[in-house]
Amino acid sequence: MIDIQNLTVTYGGTPVVQGVSFQVGAGESFALVGESGSGKSTILKAIAGQAPHWTGVIAIGGQPLQRRRDAAFLRRVQMVFQDPYGSLHPRRTVDDTLSEPLVIHRLKDRDARVLAMLDAVGLSRRFRFRLPHQLSGGQRQRVAIARALMLEPEVLLLDEPTSALDVSVQAEILNLLADLRAERKLTYLMVTHDLPIVSFLCDRLGVLRLGRLEETAEAASLRRAQLSSAYGQELVARSGAEG
Repeated sequence: MIDIQNLTVTYGGTPVVQGVSFQVGAGESFALVGESGSGKSTILKAIAGQAPHWTGVIAIGGQPLQRRRDAAFLRRVQMVFQDPYGSLHPRRTVDDTLSEPLVIHRLKDRDARVLAMLDAVGLSRRFRFRLPHQLSGGQRQRVAIARALMLEPEVLLLDEPTSALDVSVQAEILNLLADLRAERKLTYLMVTHDLPIVSFLCDRLGVLRLGRLEETAEAASLRRAQLSSAYGQELVARSGAEG
């Protein structure tokens, strides 16, 4: 579903991602892991069209992407951001937020679609006309996930989707993402620094260091603490010490 070949991304002429290649199969959940500054989020931004200075090949469903992302791309690929409060407009109600993509893409049955999506993400319909500041962090992230799903995409780009949440709420959102993936046959590409999340939600992972891909591995190898690269082993050891 996602095919990245020899991707290089630069900012101000400085390469941030260098020659990265990996594939994510349809229905698969794949994580990019590494320290801050390793290039994880930059890859997501390049796919989403938010990092214009890139070379290589980015293909979705066998179709190479051009510089400009069109409406067809947006109906196929959506993103869930790290900060659910910052990603929601503070003066727009939940209904406004969920209806907006339907209006832009001229889709009908908006009321029914909004209500169905609230149900799908486990958010009570009584929150429909509330503003973001009237919601908890977990509720706001459910709204952000619902917004990403309104156009029924095939791919979700997940940028640290639970890192801004309390631990107990993180588990709820991870379970929701796992359920939605199974129910809707979604493909996930997730960025995270949290290896236990990768073990729970993902099938495979790629280890990034200083903009280069050190290795790809099965999540089962991660659970056995058997990553092959020295840096991957370092991340596993560090995660175990923190846990």
